[in-house]
Amino acid sequence: MKKNKKKKKNFFKWFFTSTDRGADNVARCKNLYDLIERLQYRVEDLENEHMLLVRDYNDLIREVASLRSGQLDKS
Repeated sequence: MKKNKKKKKNFFKWFFTSTDRGADNVARCKNLYDLIERLQYRVEDLENEHMLLVRDYNDLIREVASLRSGQLDKS
């Protein structure tokens, strides 16, 4: 039981001190549920951004592949 409490304590200590927004997170949120909700929205934003970057990356890979195949055909 003590080990679990210590893990939670260390996690919260890390979260609020190791991030550049730790103090801001604490100041804006009235309780833990508000903080979790803000974090969930941020995770969703990051997931969407990741999907867009993956799509752009795949588009670039296809372009490079088509350019390479076009150069091979001309050679």
